[in-house]
Amino acid sequence: MNEEEVYHVLVCYHCGNKTQMRQIAHFDRHETENFLGFEELYSITFYTDWDLYLCPVCDNVTLLKTSKNTEERDPQDYSVIPRESILYPNVSIDDSGIPEKVRKSFEAALRIKNVEATLCAIGIRRTLEMMCKEKQASGKDLYHKLKDLSDKGVLPPIVNEMASVLRELGNEAAHGDEREFSDDLISSMIKFTHVILDYVYNLPDKLSGIQKHLSMTVEGSAELRGSTALRAEGVVVNSGDAE
Repeated sequence: MNEEEVYHVLVCYHCGNKTQMRQIAHFDRHETENFLGFEELYSITFYTDWDLYLCPVCDNVTLLKTSKNTEERDPQDYSVIPRESILYPNVSIDDSGIPEKVRKSFEAALRIKNVEATLCAIGIRRTLEMMCKEKQASGKDLYHKLKDLSDKGVLPPIVNEMASVLRELGNEAAHGDEREFSDDLISSMIKFTHVILDYVYNLPDKLSGIQKHLSMTVEGSAELRGSTALRAEGVVVNSGDAE
């Protein structure tokens, strides 16, 4: 029995075309969770679909994730609201701590990395400029702004050397110089920028969370050792003894 083919209009971030793609693979999962609200039990069903689509223009694939649940519905027709995100190729970043303007600028650069390398390089430079402005960096150009953040301890010292390379590449891209921006070069620039954004915006929160967890663990271990020592000495502490 032949199943009916499924098509979906998507932007292909390999070639930059918005076109109707054919679904070539599908997997779905759903689960129901129960919640207690206003003293009565209610349930929410969560649906997740993963679909692989083939671009008819460049013959590359796009992996699309669709999430929805029975709690989030359209007020007009009461249908569940789907939320789509592209998992491959990578066109988004961990935005947990990154300011929206900086994140959108970097994601815009990611979306054209396979379409126009020169514009991608300009987008990467713009992203770093926006980060420097948000962090109130001082300097006449991108290199000196990144160096200022490095001197202040916001960025690690090793950034200085890489920043110099990025400055030259960004200048050449912006001024129309005839430089070939290879896939490897663009990928390296993207990785560098990704690490910098993660270091500046996400790492402090992650380290804070780890520190909090370690502190709670150490305090719990100290209380446990104290309790064990008291029991070993034959001392029993009751709530009434502390009064």
